[in-house]
Amino acid sequence: MISQAPIADKVLDDTGKMRPSWVEYFSARDRGDVGTTWNPAITNLTSVGTPTITGVYYQNDGFTDFAVKIVPGTNTSSTLGSTTIALPFNVTADTVANVVTGNTAALGVVNAAGKTIFLPTWTTITTPITITGRVKN
Repeated sequence: MISQAPIADKVLDDTGKMRPSWVEYFSARDRGDVGTTWNPAITNLTSVGTPTITGVYYQNDGFTDFAVKIVPGTNTSSTLGSTTIALPFNVTADTVANVVTGNTAALGVVNAAGKTIFLPTWTTITTPITITGRVKN
């Protein structure tokens, strides 16, 4: 996959057809990243029962979009500044992470230097929790 435009090549050949390097480049723009799954490790998440934790991320044009889903066994609790998720990709700027359960939302923090999400506080949540965000990579 070509990630940058092949500007050293002319777009059209002598017969007026698009060169293969440009066809590949434009095809990649249309598809984008199909996603990479990972098993997020969450530090200091308190849980009753065994939660199911899944993650996926997509990298396109200098950004990474991510989603983590926590399905509690019975319930989970988090403490601001203590409960964290290690990210498996590079992050170059601090930003926020959206944390949603049911009709309630809060913000977490993505720390670029540590490639870590710091989760907000929640107590004995029994519904699935989704954490999403976009980072510059």
